Amino acid sequence: MSWIRRTGLGLIAALYVLAGRWGFNRLTSADSEPDPFQEPRMWLVMGGLVLAAVGLVHCAHRAARPGETRSDPWLLAALLGFFGYMGTSVLWAPSSSFSVTKLYELALVLVMSVSFGLAVLRQPAAKVLDAFWSVVVTATALLAFAGVRQLLGGGGGARLAVLGGGPNVFARLMGLLALGSLYFWSRRGRAWLWIPLAATGVLLALLTGSRGGASAIIAGILTFLVVGRVPLRRLVLLALFATAAVSVAILFTPMGQAINRAVEERFLKLTLKYDKGSASETKVYLSGREELYAAAYALGLEHPVTGAGLAAFPSLGLGVYPHNLFLEVFCEGGAVGLLFLAGVLLAFVRSAFRGRHGLDGATVGAALLMLIGSQSSGDLYDSRAIYLLMVMASCTSVARQRAASEAWPRLPPAFPSVPGVT
Repeated sequence: MSWIRRTGLGLIAALYVLAGRWGFNRLTSADSEPDPFQEPRMWLVMGGLVLAAVGLVHCAHRAARPGETRSDPWLLAALLGFFGYMGTSVLWAPSSSFSVTKLYELALVLVMSVSFGLAVLRQPAAKVLDAFWSVVVTATALLAFAGVRQLLGGGGGARLAVLGGGPNVFARLMGLLALGSLYFWSRRGRAWLWIPLAATGVLLALLTGSRGGASAIIAGILTFLVVGRVPLRRLVLLALFATAAVSVAILFTPMGQAINRAVEERFLKLTLKYDKGSASETKVYLSGREELYAAAYALGLEHPVTGAGLAAFPSLGLGVYPHNLFLEVFCEGGAVGLLFLAGVLLAFVRSAFRGRHGLDGATVGAALLMLIGSQSSGDLYDSRAIYLLMVMASCTSVARQRAASEAWPRLPPAFPSVPGVT
């Protein structure tokens, strides 16, 4: 039963992160109206809720054992506060049609994040992570194969994306592929398999031309190395295998020319040498996001304390969303919303510091990857993986830290006891 629970939980959590807003109705028509009952995300969250009830039952019947996960009430309370407040802002939102839809999405994020923290109770920490990352790596590897196939077929273009998703989304998914591969390498070895797979994810992310995604992946991998405390010997091995894999891909596969073109166009010309109307005017090209950022900031200044209300940004015709998590919270939830969001981040930092010796580097790196990526793409629902990964890292780090301390052998007394002497 325990195997079924953790496998099901890993599957549900991974698919929840990967599925997004995709629905089965898109199989018949890409332009069809969204139907909540045909979207896997609703059923995945319901599955997480059921497993949360099972976790609570197990929690009530026995105490935690060494190596098992434990929930972090501070982080769960912070999530309840943040999403509860943002949901309450629907009361002063300018449009109910936009705000109700967004309220539904925020409810999904809150229920899934809290449910995972409860469903994971009394489960082996390492095996929970194994189940989650197994599904993530399998799914993203299939997407990587689709991307390579598209590239070989001549359809990659300047920016790579698959299955109708955007380049920024695909870049983040390839970042998860890289971190998931490094997760299994750090635990099971087989550098010849996992490091080239991680390098493939990074290269495919570069082919998307997503500068935010590339920055997020770099930060995520560096976090993995620091938090995971990768020894110098293994770090050298990682560098050698990664260099070899990247060199082979660039020199002997069709990826080489496409990567050079993507790096030159998106990372060098647009970022460092973008010229708009004048050869002397140089600025960073942000794909029009600077206008969205300015509009979100101005809206936030108009309602600085409580914000303009949930989904106010699209309701007022300013755009679909600001493409920045903090600006979105500021313009719709005001300074109060930012304080609640800061509370979530601080609660996670507190939990991470307390369980720092047992933190999983890949999971923390993935959370940071999603957090950085959310500053240039996506909205509150698109940032759902941040909260789930923070809960996952927190639960498993506490358990692993406790397990290590409880398993430490007891030292014999300094002086043997003498009968009759106290």
